[in-house]
Amino acid sequence: MYAIRHVIVVDTNGGGNFSTVQGAIDMVPEHNTQRIKIYILPGTYREKIYIPITKPYISFIGQMNHTSRTILTWHDLASDKNQYGIALETYNSASVTIESDYFCATRITFENSAVPVRRGQGNQVVALRIAGDKAMFYKARFLGKQDTLLDESGTHFFYKCFIQGRVDFVFGRARSLYKECHLNSIAKRSGAIAAHHRDSPDDLSNVFIHFPVGKQG
Repeated sequence: MYAIRHVIVVDTNGGGNFSTVQGAIDMVPEHNTQRIKIYILPGTYREKIYIPITKPYISFIGQMNHTSRTILTWHDLASDKNQYGIALETYNSASVTIESDYFCATRITFENSAVPVRRGQGNQVVALRIAGDKAMFYKARFLGKQDTLLDESGTHFFYKCFIQGRVDFVFGRARSLYKECHLNSIAKRSGAIAAHHRDSPDDLSNVFIHFPVGKQG
């Protein structure tokens, strides 16, 4: 029987319990009820990561004071095809997908490094898709172009995070709080930063408090 390990170390150079983040997630028992901390040592982890709804209470922890040194990255475009020849679309282009409750991340960079190759539909490149409920992100970075952060559902807290994209780079149906987060536009022309999807006019949307907005050419 698998013994629950409450602290797991991931090192891309092979010095931890696992060399991939997904390997560590796969070893977390389903329906766990205690916080499991996954320390991800500095490095670039090129993998598509998925946390299912059955694995709550997981934390990703990067190196103290070095958010930019632990990078979780992949390169799917919404227009890319899966093994059946069907377009991934925005939803499945995410480099990291979290469907479980009570997820936490600090000092981690979430990135989608894909480069759009043409104008029009299919250029969405999601760095993170967060569903579930009650997730918290502290000093995390989210890097992409179009549709960087899919805050899909639930209520989440983003504190002192850095979010970068060209257009609509914070979107979804969630009702989250963004406090002191830096929203950095890399668009050459002005465009929408957030695109919250409401199912009715009475739905609440995301709330942004004390946030600087930058523009980088």
